[in-house]
Amino acid sequence: MGFDLLNMGTQGVLTAQRQLNTTSHNINNVNTEGYSRQSVVQQANDPMWWGGNQYGTGVHAAEVRRGYDQFATDELNLTTTNLSYATERESQLGRLDSMLANSAKKIPEDMNQWYDAVKALADSPSDMGARKVVLEKAKLVAAGLNDNHTILTRQKSETNEALSRTLGRINDIAKELVDVHKALVKSPVSKHDNDLMDRHQNLINELSEYTKVSVSRKNDETFNIMIGSGHTLVSGTECSELRMVNGKPDPQQTQLAIVEGKSLKTIRNDDIGGKMAALFQYRDETLSHAMDEMGRIAIGFAESVNNLQHQGLDLNGQVGENMFRDVNDPSVAAARAMLPPGSTADVKVYIEDLNELKIGEYDLTFDGSQHTLAMPDGSRHKVIPSGNPPAFMADGFRVEMNVPMKAGERIVLRPTRSAAGEIDVPMTDPAKIAAQSYLSSATKTQGQAPFNITRAGALTEFQVAVSPDASQFAVLDMKGNILQAPQPYPPAGEVNVGGTGFTLGQGAVGGDLFAVNLNDADGDNGNLIRMQTLQSTKIMDDGRSTVIDVYQGLNTEMGVQMASASRLKEVGLVEKDAAESRVAEIAGVNLDEEAANMMKFQQAYMASSRIMTVANETFDTLLNASR
Repeated sequence: MGFDLLNMGTQGVLTAQRQLNTTSHNINNVNTEGYSRQSVVQQANDPMWWGGNQYGTGVHAAEVRRGYDQFATDELNLTTTNLSYATERESQLGRLDSMLANSAKKIPEDMNQWYDAVKALADSPSDMGARKVVLEKAKLVAAGLNDNHTILTRQKSETNEALSRTLGRINDIAKELVDVHKALVKSPVSKHDNDLMDRHQNLINELSEYTKVSVSRKNDETFNIMIGSGHTLVSGTECSELRMVNGKPDPQQTQLAIVEGKSLKTIRNDDIGGKMAALFQYRDETLSHAMDEMGRIAIGFAESVNNLQHQGLDLNGQVGENMFRDVNDPSVAAARAMLPPGSTADVKVYIEDLNELKIGEYDLTFDGSQHTLAMPDGSRHKVIPSGNPPAFMADGFRVEMNVPMKAGERIVLRPTRSAAGEIDVPMTDPAKIAAQSYLSSATKTQGQAPFNITRAGALTEFQVAVSPDASQFAVLDMKGNILQAPQPYPPAGEVNVGGTGFTLGQGAVGGDLFAVNLNDADGDNGNLIRMQTLQSTKIMDDGRSTVIDVYQGLNTEMGVQMASASRLKEVGLVEKDAAESRVAEIAGVNLDEEAANMMKFQQAYMASSRIMTVANETFDTLLNASR
């Protein structure tokens, strides 16, 4: 009797002591990040049969259980990933929005100042001082676009560095998880190693900030940890390594890859999730989009001004030359095509039509018999280069293939990506500004055909008339006499008449008349007036936008994306707070509850101690009675 009481009292004291120790452990770790509340599960001992009856034999501590719920934890991981993506996205867009609101804002201001300088020059076309102002304002436009391109390029480089740092931390987490798994395997009671499991979950929580994470338990009490859409980062006590590999064909457009054994497998950037996804999206989509649009602005401004320069005469009576660098300079045209390593192809991209020019990347592939062009919207079209050299048109640009592609090659075409960094003003002589228009007031056109004098010769006055059915054209003198017999319209190349050359493109309607006067007319400002109209002429987006409108559209679009990212972050915060609350209900330490437990277990400890005292007194009484 006394022995049974002593045994049960001892077990009760030990159980209460373990409960008190666990409660103290909870209280001590109330502020420990990632700590999960622990509780002692007590069970009744197996009963004893004696004299046909069943007698209880006391209690024991069965296990120390960790407050944990797989569903709530998975939800927290997912909301952590979503919030991290939204937070990083908002931060990156905020940088870009700030840049557009400050440094890039000067670009339309500089353009407007250039137009103002042209208006001032139109009042006194021969004033060298006013001409110098026009050139200086042109240089400011070019410098502003150059600076903007430099900033965007630097942001791309900084984003690549952030990706590398993030990738390094993910690999470190993978190694730390392997160490935890090894400790779990070594522990004889690994499934009950609660503090070690808390450390494991903390690493998973951090990993969830960088990428989507899914966790599954293995039979050996370790875990498979996968990222993105199912790429295994950790499997038990083995881990893979993430790397950044050079992009193809652009090595700067690095791509994520995972080393699995001896193989290297690339991972799509858009299915990784978390901070990594936001960084990739900012670098590959947002910054590229901004650089493309700024490049389109540079091309639109430079090409439209240069075109008008070619349609006028300078102070020396010569046909105007480029004020800005030619957007179709052969070296610039070649740089728009990104060739794969080892390629011998010679591909150039020439800008042909500002109205149709669009932004984005185009993928040109060749399977040995057919060329296919993948458009920025994802559609694919077969193209057939023709002519000598072979060429084809797409979205306002012409792709010229001087040396053909090899079978299996892929070339990325970027018509506008680097244009903002390439624009400059090679003109240094203010006298070369073409103020005088060589098209006189007798010109009458309803079509949109481009007409340009390529060189001035002995013939200084003449007319180019298009037939009523627009099938032919003829060159006449100012009295209507034929200087050059009717020829098929449009002409294939330059037309030479009396030493003067001109080109006439498609787009004329029947009856159009181009009246040319190449004689020096002091004070003529006809071409300057046409330059002024560029400020409000919708030469972009199929006649819907001016050059400055394109900038305003970019600014508005980035503002909308910024607002969307901010809203997404707000939603992410609410969802994560809710998920954290659910986890806290299960795993969080409540000091009031722990204080109540402390008192309850203390009373149980004292009561069990009293049982031991009673057992001891009973045993002494029995011993004394037997003497």
